[in-house]
Amino acid sequence: MGYIYKTGKFNDNTWLIDAIYLNKEGIQSRNGHATYLIQTESGANCLINSGSRSGASTVYETLKKFGAWPLQKLILTHSHWDHTQGVITLREKVEEEGLAPIEIFASEKAIPNLEDQSYNVCFEDEPYYSDYLNIEGVSPLKDKEKLFLDDDFYLEIIETPGHMPDHISIFDEKNKCAFVGDAPGMRWFTNFFVCNANSVYWQEKDYLESIEKMRSLDLDYLCIAHFGVFTDSDIKRFLDNSVSMYNTWMDIFNQNNEKLNDLKFLLDLIWDTVYKDFSSMPVLKISLESVVKNALNYYKGLQNIN
Repeated sequence: MGYIYKTGKFNDNTWLIDAIYLNKEGIQSRNGHATYLIQTESGANCLINSGSRSGASTVYETLKKFGAWPLQKLILTHSHWDHTQGVITLREKVEEEGLAPIEIFASEKAIPNLEDQSYNVCFEDEPYYSDYLNIEGVSPLKDKEKLFLDDDFYLEIIETPGHMPDHISIFDEKNKCAFVGDAPGMRWFTNFFVCNANSVYWQEKDYLESIEKMRSLDLDYLCIAHFGVFTDSDIKRFLDNSVSMYNTWMDIFNQNNEKLNDLKFLLDLIWDTVYKDFSSMPVLKISLESVVKNALNYYKGLQNIN
């Protein structure tokens, strides 16, 4: 089956939804934020991540199209804005239509961050909305907990920190499908893999341990937030490439220690060496700048460099 990136059903109970969001110019951006719909044979449903506030409008329309509205449950893999702020939009739709509230779940460690979303200022601003709204009324989940959607269908919670201390993955044993958010890394375009150390909250040891947890699962599908679904041998290849890309970026920082305050130099170096095969797509370099900046801040903190 290979790599899946288009909105639609890909196993008996699961759909990929492209949470198409608006950039700063109000233009739709595709294949940026993935959400996943799970629907059981009895009609019980659950969404994995909400996308951004602008992206959640697409999610809402797609859920209606797939016959999965009203939504019953929503699990957030971690507290970053691009996967959680869509909760605001979906809750507004529920209130407008007089529906029962959506049950929102996240790691118990995510609750304080969701209730105070101001920490997201360490990232680039959400393209279309300038503020981060707090998210309250979220039910906590623990490692190895099982969340039942109906009597016969459950999801297992697996702590997968590294990208974020409050990160969890969700394992559907029935379909051999894991929803891993940003825990393993990012694939933006074909073979364009991006270093996952993109915030000051990153922890290398936790990241590598989480990768091993993913490797240990019996999987037919690995679903990431940025972006899409890996199947078959592509699962192992993606996990290997994620670790390799992380090590490559850290090696570049190590070898250019005297240039750590020169973001342009490091961005150009990474672009011209690691991503030389994408030289005909300069728009990717523009998007890469914020990731390099955040990875650099992480590295400097790790090395106690001002």
